[in-house]
Amino acid sequence: MARHDYDLPVDYEKRVEEGTMSEWYTRERAKRQALKQQTNFESEFTGLRRRIERMIAAASETVKVRR
Repeated sequence: MARHDYDLPVDYEKRVEEGTMSEWYTRERAKRQALKQQTNFESEFTGLRRRIERMIAAASETVKVRR
């Protein structure tokens, strides 16, 4: 298999068999392009990602509380 930097979906083999992997790649490329273009999507996506990462870190009790 060729090298890539995509995080393949969990159901990769099933998608390949069904022929829907091309649609997944198209959506992934569109998402990456939008992230590079400083769009509203980029700011919303990165903001959401940061919030989720903070929630996960807080849930694992690894975050120091600022007072």
